[in-house]
Amino acid sequence: MQDDSLPVEAMYERLDYYLQNYGSERAIVTVSELDGFVTAIGCSKDLLAPADWFPAIWGTQEDQPKWNEQDEEDEFYGLVMLLHLEAIDGLFNNTLSPVYLEHDDQQGHVTVIIDDWCAGFIRGARLTGINQSGERDFLDDVLASVRLFGTPRGWEKLNAMSDAEVTFWRESLEPSIMRLAQHNHPEIQISQAGDGSSRIVH
Repeated sequence: MQDDSLPVEAMYERLDYYLQNYGSERAIVTVSELDGFVTAIGCSKDLLAPADWFPAIWGTQEDQPKWNEQDEEDEFYGLVMLLHLEAIDGLFNNTLSPVYLEHDDQQGHVTVIIDDWCAGFIRGARLTGINQSGERDFLDDVLASVRLFGTPRGWEKLNAMSDAEVTFWRESLEPSIMRLAQHNHPEIQISQAGDGSSRIVH
């Protein structure tokens, strides 16, 4: 079972281990993508039980892993639920703190990669129907950034943009997700800037 004292970096490493060793080509493959996925679940207007979304981490029913040990399955479930609860807490307390990847090109240039997180969010949004229900203009507005960074069509558009335009859409991402969460959960207060910050996985 999950050890509550497990350091954050170790938690991410364990999640990545399970995703990479038990997942098929249709599975979520990084902890950043998984974090985006569970954040989308939290943005849904409907409260979903884990049984409603947990299998989608792996893809289809036929993609569900065959665990070597029950302890491994238990640990993975506990770690995912912890990540999910942290995402929910960030949304409802206006301290959204996405887990992003970091790439070091070995020449001193470090790039924060948000694509995986956005792809995971899109996956969760499709599962819950977030991007297919409600007010079309509003959804197109709040999902614009995540669609740009999380879909092949969006990547094509980004390639044609200036650095300033890419920066604008990057900086719009987290505020837009918070607007979506508040739209579906009016009890969330986001009148002031939240104090959350992204978490980086090396």
